[in-house]
Amino acid sequence: MNAGWTAAWVMVTAGILLATGWKKQLLDDVPPLRAAVLAAALLAACGFAGVWTGLAGSALPQWLAVFGACALLRKAEPGKRLQALAGAVLGSIAWIWLRKLYAADPVFILWDAQLDGPLAAGLLAAASAGHFRAQFAAVAAAAIAAEWAVPAADGGWAWLDGFLASLSAARAVTVLARGAAALAGRLRPHANRGAE
Repeated sequence: MNAGWTAAWVMVTAGILLATGWKKQLLDDVPPLRAAVLAAALLAACGFAGVWTGLAGSALPQWLAVFGACALLRKAEPGKRLQALAGAVLGSIAWIWLRKLYAADPVFILWDAQLDGPLAAGLLAAASAGHFRAQFAAVAAAAIAAEWAVPAADGGWAWLDGFLASLSAARAVTVLARGAAALAGRLRPHANRGAE
């Protein structure tokens, strides 16, 4: 698949979900306008990276992601910051390990060589952090660490694909876990009544 298609798919899907009332599930307490500005800035950074800036392929989007993560965690509680750190470490390890594994042995590919690392990092970010702010920071740090440890030749658009796929996986797991917890809470009172 061409670099940038996953990012476009994720952005369009997120736009549809936000327009149809999924703001709380998608962004928690982050204002939609702030998220839209950050998304537009990431898209613009990928478009301009290496063309007008003179920076290497994905450096401009990476710096912008660091800026966005710092802005999102600026007023967060220390617990969310610690969750972001834990998610970043776990996600980085998984993403780098899968990227190195696929480079060493291209026969062993689980699903997609470009997306397996980001999806694993997103799952681990969701396991360690339950809020959008912490997940964004964890995924951004993991994506940057993976790019610095084992650089991909595809540039900024491929980096954004991985970053957004990882963030989407983290948010999907969080929404599913919250839905399962809500369903379990609704079913639990009925189970206690049957025992009496």
